[in-house]
Amino acid sequence: MSSIAGFFQPDTIYSKDNEFCIETIHNMSQTLYHRGPDEQSFYYFPHGAFNQNFLQAGYIPGTFFHQIQPTTITYQENTYTLLFDGFISNSEAIAIDLENEQIKTNQFSLEKLLLMAFIQFGADFVQKLRGAFAIAIYDEGRKHLYLFRDALGLRPLFYSHIGQATIFASEIKALFCHPLVKPALDRDGLTKLLALGPARIPGDAIFSGIAEVKPGHYLIADKEGIKEQAFHHFQIRTHTDNYDDTKARVFELLNSSLDSLKGSVTPSCCFLSGGLDSSIVTAKLAQISPNTLATYSLEFEDSKQHFKANSFQPSLDAPYVQEMVKALSTEHSIYICNNNAQFEALKTSVKAHDLPTMADVDSSYMYFCSKVAPQHKIVFTGECADELFCGYPWYQDNTTDIGTFPWSNSMSTRRLLLNDDITNRLQLDSCAQDAYLNTCKEIGLDGAHTPPELLHHKTFYLTLRYFMQTLINRGDRAASINSMDARVPFAHQELAEYLFNVPLDMQMKNGERKHLLREFSIRLLPETVRMRKKSPYPKTYDPAYETLVNNAFLQELEKADSPLHLFIDKNKAQNYCRQTKDLGQPWYGQLMAGPQLVAYYLQILYWLEEYNIEIKF
Repeated sequence: MSSIAGFFQPDTIYSKDNEFCIETIHNMSQTLYHRGPDEQSFYYFPHGAFNQNFLQAGYIPGTFFHQIQPTTITYQENTYTLLFDGFISNSEAIAIDLENEQIKTNQFSLEKLLLMAFIQFGADFVQKLRGAFAIAIYDEGRKHLYLFRDALGLRPLFYSHIGQATIFASEIKALFCHPLVKPALDRDGLTKLLALGPARIPGDAIFSGIAEVKPGHYLIADKEGIKEQAFHHFQIRTHTDNYDDTKARVFELLNSSLDSLKGSVTPSCCFLSGGLDSSIVTAKLAQISPNTLATYSLEFEDSKQHFKANSFQPSLDAPYVQEMVKALSTEHSIYICNNNAQFEALKTSVKAHDLPTMADVDSSYMYFCSKVAPQHKIVFTGECADELFCGYPWYQDNTTDIGTFPWSNSMSTRRLLLNDDITNRLQLDSCAQDAYLNTCKEIGLDGAHTPPELLHHKTFYLTLRYFMQTLINRGDRAASINSMDARVPFAHQELAEYLFNVPLDMQMKNGERKHLLREFSIRLLPETVRMRKKSPYPKTYDPAYETLVNNAFLQELEKADSPLHLFIDKNKAQNYCRQTKDLGQPWYGQLMAGPQLVAYYLQILYWLEEYNIEIKF
């Protein structure tokens, strides 16, 4: 985990000691300090300035050592500068490609290796990279700035292009340190917030005039403007492997992914929920760890008393966690989150994301990370397995094409509290429909497959690009705000590409969710854990939490000048907060039900106030 930031203005020449340059880039760096408090460095050039903040724990050692960034080299009378956040899991393969071009790499840092690969192969060098990364490269001779983001979007990279200026950073908050970038929300942004949130359209940042580099894309900024180029696509291919060969290939890719992230400069730990995914990661890491592995789990205060089993969350985690701890002899710690802690963290969560989030699903996770961070700077999680191995209920129930996002398939709950003016002015249904159709077009549905096959491809791709990205963002921001590096071994490019084309009847053989992953875990996990029904990240069922959220919401609505009046109907809200709600029936994903709807609107309020956002309609 690190941060990168900078600005580039080809129509402006700055002196080395320009006060504006120094102050702006230092302010950008300071807002991102939490992502990399171990090392701050800067680079000034005639048309702008760069910064990197480095987290020592985020570096995976190997053949190539770490070099202080920004890293600058001169090659054939041209100067190139690199900023890099993340890790590269195939650096040795990149070195071999360079050696084949007669470039000796034995004394290279990882940063120089990446720069030389760019110089030798051009922007297409990014197709060779595997791992999690956000990269900025400045070609001084051509006055071109390149911004790259990995194929699965594991590292964030936001930007704003105004006039000839390109301002970029790992998090949105740093962009506001540049005087050209102002926090503003237009009609389009509010529509997306209410129709799709907490998910975002890939590349969209909700704020007016701000975007994010899309996963698997890069940008080129120069005096002519900014150009976008895709370097990775998920392509539909006929799956020719039989079941046994498919299982063998999946096992090979899983082992490769789980093994590739084991190196670190500080001891690592695992978040252990007792579910299939986190238990696999924990078991594999325990096998290779030279010391007793530290594991952590989160529980809610009085969870046994208030928990209500439902189809989305059938069981508590605690008994399965203890079974894994006993089986692996890990050094386990449990953190208890109470109502006040997760309520207060709703604001912290907004500040970490610079946007409204998954309400208490996010805030409790942020609280969890804050408790683990003093002990460990690297944490492994089981995120992304459900997306790739078809663990969500909408994969199993995927018999009819409903023509929209399966985790948020109705606008009815979203409209419940909105005032008539905002629902008349904003086309929420059209927004969701357009986002759905435009994303489906990206995978090139050519009619060569049967309707069920095409439906599975669409569901897989939509889940990958939207739902998985939301959870990746959640993990990244919750960890980084606490100066941690969260690693997700299941988020492996080749594994995702392969599983994209594995038929659903192999993924869910005999109707078993995550069948291939359960097969992988035979003899790795206790049978009760291996066969445990899917149960997502926990949430509280304590009615006192709902009361806490409702009271805060209603108190805010009593204020005549509250920004909530922009879109909330006070009478509807009062009636809603008095009702008994179905806490097991979500309006987004599996966990966001009645209390989370109110908490989400509170987060929008906090966001508007915290960032002093100008609303433009």
